[in-house]
Amino acid sequence: MTRSLEPMLDFFLREKGELVHINGMRQLALIQDATNTIQMTDEKIIRAATPLHTGDIVDYRYERYLITSQVDRNEKSCRGRMKKCNQRLALNWDGQVKWFDAVVEARTFSTETGKVISIPEGSILASLQDKADTKGITLSQRFYITHQPFKIVGIDRTMNGIIQLSCTLDSINTAYDDVEHNIADRWKYEIAHTYALHINHGTIAHVPLNETIPLNVTATDNGNEIANPPITYTSSDPSVISVDQQGQVMGIALGQASITAKLTYHPTVLSTIEMRVVETGTHNYSIAIIGNSILKTGQSASYVSHTYDHGVEVFDQSVEWSLRNQDDSTPIMGSITASTGNSVTVKSGRSSGANNKVLVLTATLASDPSMTIEKTISLKNLF
Repeated sequence: MTRSLEPMLDFFLREKGELVHINGMRQLALIQDATNTIQMTDEKIIRAATPLHTGDIVDYRYERYLITSQVDRNEKSCRGRMKKCNQRLALNWDGQVKWFDAVVEARTFSTETGKVISIPEGSILASLQDKADTKGITLSQRFYITHQPFKIVGIDRTMNGIIQLSCTLDSINTAYDDVEHNIADRWKYEIAHTYALHINHGTIAHVPLNETIPLNVTATDNGNEIANPPITYTSSDPSVISVDQQGQVMGIALGQASITAKLTYHPTVLSTIEMRVVETGTHNYSIAIIGNSILKTGQSASYVSHTYDHGVEVFDQSVEWSLRNQDDSTPIMGSITASTGNSVTVKSGRSSGANNKVLVLTATLASDPSMTIEKTISLKNLF
């Protein structure tokens, strides 16, 4: 007399079952491959002591599965067939975006072994758990898979627990679709962000050996500065220059390395600077002049110098100012009317010869006359 396999399987379920999550609830289940051959879809058989239903979501070994078959039941356990969810779909309802785990196939198989139900080229079949959030899915709704847009052309709810979407390739809407993040119509309801990041130390900066300097970094969104942006810093050679996550750079050994700053949540937005470690006690000054590069004839404008040592602004240095015509001609088409050491007022001449002339304003470091910076100022008529 042949013994039934069911009691044996139930014994293995109790003794050899693995912990899974079924619709978020922790359960004990016995999992086995559905076939002995390798297939495009990862399909498994699940047996559990608790009730199973078509459309249940099963989390197993860090993967998510959808029960796609009818469920067999005996007195002590349930059995069903499940497929791994290979895509996440973002569906957009007037700005409310919801994500769904789905089994997406370019073709589907019937219950008859080897029989293939054909789907037109460029079309897919997406199977989702049928729940409250899927009730609002409509024909012509769009979504993205791997940066390709699809449109829903058919909806099948005849299988209790599962909704199947027949979809065809659609065209990209460059004005509204967030193609990078696979969200259709995102910018129709949200503001598109344009992020930028800049390290404000020029192209190369210096840090003294065994000392630290702070990086001056500015982040903007659509041109507006972001307050306290989360930034991730890295060094190309931490054995030469180290950097912490507050942007404090330290010189470890004489040499050179690059420091990269990235927006933490948008890592493609970044800025890089070359930094050189120099002997402690040496200075490396640089000067910047801030002010308008265009000056109307007969009018005055103020200019301010900023002095940096190893890329860090210092306030114990002053500059001397001078003014000349760019072509070195005379008379000079402007004059310095006031100077305080780190700021200066320049007045343009009124004569007709001043129009379209270019002045050169020079700042020379008082403590080191070899360190100078020039700023060109174009003169234009008032009218």
